[in-house]
Amino acid sequence: MALIGSWGNIIFLISPYEIKTFDDMSWESTAKYASHERHLKDPLIEFTGRDNDTISLNMFFSVFLGVKPIAEITKLLDAQRRGEVNRLVIGPKAYGLHKWVITNTSKSLEKFDNHGNLLAAKVSVSFLAYIER
Repeated sequence: MALIGSWGNIIFLISPYEIKTFDDMSWESTAKYASHERHLKDPLIEFTGRDNDTISLNMFFSVFLGVKPIAEITKLLDAQRRGEVNRLVIGPKAYGLHKWVITNTSKSLEKFDNHGNLLAAKVSVSFLAYIER
């Protein structure tokens, strides 16, 4: 088994029995500036701090890859609804300076069998850096 990473109990791995990975990971960091208007001059800008980092990634779940898509979607939704806070670890590295919360999930339910069971789904997940007081 090759453990790729995790966010809490959401595990990214590849094994002979199941594949749970992600792709299209994007990490965004932004700074905040205030603009001060001046009479007959260009405005001055002032650095006021930084915004919380965001990370987004896409996951693909399929019974054909040994994964129950609805079970994985339920884990993500439960964590999002509880406001669960965890480190995002990929390989040996914890990403960001802080832990992360899930702010958004978008689910594309792609394939069903003749009994209405979900066979394959794509899930886009957005994380926000969680800064403790």
